Amino acid sequence: MRRAWLLALCLSACNSEEESAAKDRAESKKTWALVLKVDGADVRLPLEIMNVLLFKSDDYASKNPSPVHIEGEGVSLYAEIAPADYVGYEEDWKKLIGKTITIKASGRYHREDIESKITLPGKEPVAVTGGTMLVEKFTGKWSGSEGNKTLSGRIKLTLYDGRTLEGTFAVHAITWG
Repeated sequence: MRRAWLLALCLSACNSEEESAAKDRAESKKTWALVLKVDGADVRLPLEIMNVLLFKSDDYASKNPSPVHIEGEGVSLYAEIAPADYVGYEEDWKKLIGKTITIKASGRYHREDIESKITLPGKEPVAVTGGTMLVEKFTGKWSGSEGNKTLSGRIKLTLYDGRTLEGTFAVHAITWG
């Protein structure tokens, strides 16, 4: 009888934690977006994830930038985190606060070639030739693809057509490797 009660209590705690994580993720997800000033108006492009590729060797990580792929509705950006700002397997996201992530025109993420581009509502996709993301804040406590760890801050994009767009971002950050 006592074992059954302990098992029920354990299962209840596990379900409660999963429910709490799902609730927190749903709340955080509402904020995940790229908001750009375009012709004086705010344009919101929902973001899904910022994938950060980790390295198995600390020596390699100390000399090479970490590849990043940011994905969302009408958004695909390749970026790099400087070696000095390597978040590592501990997912030390606070390390990025006040730091700049460099957006590149293209790059290789794992085994995939990524071309940076955005698609504004009602427009054709346009290539992104460069830019920066200044991380200002880290929130969330749940790790993994079903987590809610969020980086947010300011973004500046240089487009192939010569325009520069500025705005803000909030995105779910996750490491792979």
